[in-house]
Amino acid sequence: MIEDATRDVALEYLNADPHPLALARHRLTVAENKCKEIFSRAFLAVVGSVDARKASAEISMDYLAAKKDEAEAIKELENERAKTRGAEMLLECWRTEQSNNRAMERHTR
Repeated sequence: MIEDATRDVALEYLNADPHPLALARHRLTVAENKCKEIFSRAFLAVVGSVDARKASAEISMDYLAAKKDEAEAIKELENERAKTRGAEMLLECWRTEQSNNRAMERHTR
């Protein structure tokens, strides 16, 4: 049986505003944009062939730090997606329990 307190926590999470999933998506978008910006700046700062400029940009410390931040943002997004799916699944189970309880009550009358 899913307790009311557990149901309430799931409902509160799903009704949060701004929702943590939206915040995580925003953070990922910002991190992706920052990676592109840092890569472009590093690429333009070096003279040489396109491949050499690309390689130099990809190993720049600022770009590597931005990629690490982007990876963390992806992890946060996936974590919030899992929490959202979990809360939705819990509420579906709760609704099924409630429906089954009502059916049993009608059947026992």
